[in-house]
Amino acid sequence: MGEGVGTVEPKKRKLKLPEGGFRLSYGGVLKEIEVAYEECGAELSENNAVYILHALTGDAHVAGMRPGEDSPSGWWEGMVGPGRAIDTNRFHVICANVLGGCSGTTGPMSTNPDTGKPYGSDFPRYSFDDAVDVFRMLLRELGVKKLAALIGGSYGGIQAVNWATRFPDDMEKLILVATSASLNTQALAFDVMGKNSITENPLWKGGDYYLEGDGKGPKNGLASARQLAHISYLSREHLQDKFERRLQDNFVNAPEAERKERDRLFKTYFQIESYLDYQAKKFVNRFDANSYLHIVSSMDEADPAKEFGSLDAAMARVSAKTLVVSYGGDVLFPVWQSLEMVSAMEKAGGDVSYCHLDYGVGHDGFLTHIDELSKLVGGFLCGRTVKTMKWQERLYRNVTRMIKEGSRVLDIGCGDGSLLNVLRSVKGVKGDGIEIDVEKFEEALADGHNVLYDDVDDGGIDTVPDGRYDTAIVSDTLQEVKNPRGLLHEALRVADEAIVTFPNFAAYRIRLTLGFTGRLPVSKQLPFQWYDTPNIHCITLKDFRALCKAEGIEILETRAESRHPAGKLMLALGLKNLGASKIIARIGKAKK
Repeated sequence: MGEGVGTVEPKKRKLKLPEGGFRLSYGGVLKEIEVAYEECGAELSENNAVYILHALTGDAHVAGMRPGEDSPSGWWEGMVGPGRAIDTNRFHVICANVLGGCSGTTGPMSTNPDTGKPYGSDFPRYSFDDAVDVFRMLLRELGVKKLAALIGGSYGGIQAVNWATRFPDDMEKLILVATSASLNTQALAFDVMGKNSITENPLWKGGDYYLEGDGKGPKNGLASARQLAHISYLSREHLQDKFERRLQDNFVNAPEAERKERDRLFKTYFQIESYLDYQAKKFVNRFDANSYLHIVSSMDEADPAKEFGSLDAAMARVSAKTLVVSYGGDVLFPVWQSLEMVSAMEKAGGDVSYCHLDYGVGHDGFLTHIDELSKLVGGFLCGRTVKTMKWQERLYRNVTRMIKEGSRVLDIGCGDGSLLNVLRSVKGVKGDGIEIDVEKFEEALADGHNVLYDDVDDGGIDTVPDGRYDTAIVSDTLQEVKNPRGLLHEALRVADEAIVTFPNFAAYRIRLTLGFTGRLPVSKQLPFQWYDTPNIHCITLKDFRALCKAEGIEILETRAESRHPAGKLMLALGLKNLGASKIIARIGKAKK
């Protein structure tokens, strides 16, 4: 992984604002804006700036140690650094605290130049447009004209969508992690309750609690808001596994007076309550209630579908090469919202990849479980040099012959992208892939291909629109899926033609092995024992022809392969079903 970035100096910059101040979307004006930010990594150049947008209650300290610290404390430490996914040997990394925050950037706690006191209730309402515009002003003043990549997770991801739809030429690549274009109704409900817990607290005083000077403020309300939010950060399964109904260790020996006080306050000794109390206490010591209200409200109102007429219209504006990553058990940003964005970009012919990771922990996985995410991000950002070998070109020769030069190809079950690499090298093909094995997905992504995570086992392809491709390839996949008929029709839905390859179970060697030994064969072509084989259908060339006829599918061309002399002889005699160990067929919709 490499060592970290070392000590990172916090910086502040007072922005050069237009005459009369910075006018906000809701009519307010800020006469001064100071931004707290941090930079690390390679010296800034024309094409190496990576901007990271922090999560809801995050800050600019994305990686490294603060001055005086002896260990790293960055909130994405494992992701950013020399040799890491966001490689600081290569990239200049920038992260800033958001407008309205409480970690150095102008917000409700800041001094109002008109009064000399904290803004409090006078801090003007702002939108995501305003927050992103402030980030863009900072970058221009730092000399950044175009980003190598814009990266956002959760709240930061919604900001990244706002940025990429409003200013699509600002970045070469876009990474959206555990996020969506806007909040769903359940996520909004969590926010409504969290904000209410603050504003209904008498100590909030309409936002002017700073002036009391007692340092209290609506801490109980902010604590409740944090507890409610924290429940949504973890999956139901993770909470159950971690805490169940276990009691705190000190329950048995608790003094009688403590027990009575807890009873009076309706407190329990469940571990989950102790955990939530601990998280709340940590949070109120570092965050401001007014900042929380402003930040959450700006997120709640963000909706590019409303701004551009529909989500499809909004995501069609994204021109950057994009990677979208979702997490299993994510209550706040469920899979369907990621798929909505990906589908919208696919409809517009966008340059998009999508992967789903499932650690069982829920939304917080993008901060706490980043091993696979690091591989995805690193491969997507940096890629690698790809050189196809002659043996690979020979292996896929019959498939390659069926592909037109420069055509659009979708490889369904693309594995590590080897076939796509060959097609790109030999035929100049712009090929995309579909893959469910995350390790193979990472390989194909690092080779520069767009890859979509999708389980085609039921025959469906969720995100790809009709007729997107010239050719769909179903390579050694048909025999492994539950619904091969559905998969063939899906292939011909998304492409004009399809190329299907499968092991031919009628080959003479399989027949002989079964006939003489009474056991299913194990060979290079079929390298699995019967009890762990992925092949759930035994397809022969005759069976395939019969299936295509029954389904109204036209077989345009077939090629048969065999590595063995006897098999090659049978093929020369026209005995394809007997001699072929592998079949390659080009198919299309039957003409009416």
